[in-house]
Amino acid sequence: MHNVNHPKHYNQGQIEVIDLMLKTFGTTAVIDFCRINAFKYRMRAGYKGDAAEDIAKAMWYEDKVKELFATFEM
Repeated sequence: MHNVNHPKHYNQGQIEVIDLMLKTFGTTAVIDFCRINAFKYRMRAGYKGDAAEDIAKAMWYEDKVKELFATFEM
């Protein structure tokens, strides 16, 4: 299985893509993005590739939502 936590193609620059998204679009937008991506990976699990990898990706995004909510400042 590929590394779903920090894939190489998301770490080409000096900052990981998700961290750049936070700086560019803000926490609320990234939370929405992560929720939608988790939904997408669960809905297509096994249809495009390895189901276990899709579920692992969904879980990564769900964990990121929890992390972002825990640090979110209103």
